[in-house]
Amino acid sequence: MKIHFADSLYQIADDFRRRYVAEVTRAYRQASKLLPFGSPHINFFVQPREYSLIPETQDNAHTHNSEFIELAFNPLVGDKGLQVILDGVRASVFHEMNHAARFNIPIFHPRFIDHCIMEGLGTVFERDCGGSNPPYGKYPKNVADWLHEVIEQQDAISWEAYSFDHPDGRRWIAYKVGTYLIDQAVKNSGKTVSELTQMENAAILKMAAIDI
Repeated sequence: MKIHFADSLYQIADDFRRRYVAEVTRAYRQASKLLPFGSPHINFFVQPREYSLIPETQDNAHTHNSEFIELAFNPLVGDKGLQVILDGVRASVFHEMNHAARFNIPIFHPRFIDHCIMEGLGTVFERDCGGSNPPYGKYPKNVADWLHEVIEQQDAISWEAYSFDHPDGRRWIAYKVGTYLIDQAVKNSGKTVSELTQMENAAILKMAAIDI
């Protein structure tokens, strides 16, 4: 595993960089033990930036493939904001390493419902194994209606709107629907989220009692 800090014009304090690297390293080691089917060659690329960030936390993360995880944060948020970033990077590492491990099998997600499953796995893994409480994992009581809405639209669905900010004000629909699906699959099957991460999308949907 390697952590690469992007070269930039931002001034990153040595103490913050040291603590950030320590948090990523600690989370990587813990998550790796739960995801032994993942690649041992993970590269974390850390980019200080001010765009494409979650507004509440001023950070973000994305898994490009089984060995490339991007972490980003706003370095201009002040000491209080930087502490929020340090506190949250563990959850990001757990979430993204779940994606990377799934890609390493490899299992892919061509349909939007598959994308929901992938994000649900990452969210439940960071919540149940990483100890986080992500807002994008808190689904409403009528989440089953959201699921049927996703299924009905099929290929016509807007990935951007249903993944992040929907025009009607809803946020993170894919993540919340996916978290619901994984919670149902765990409940019905008795399997762990790590075990589900190794399973094909169709099998997870069957365990969640969803017929498409």
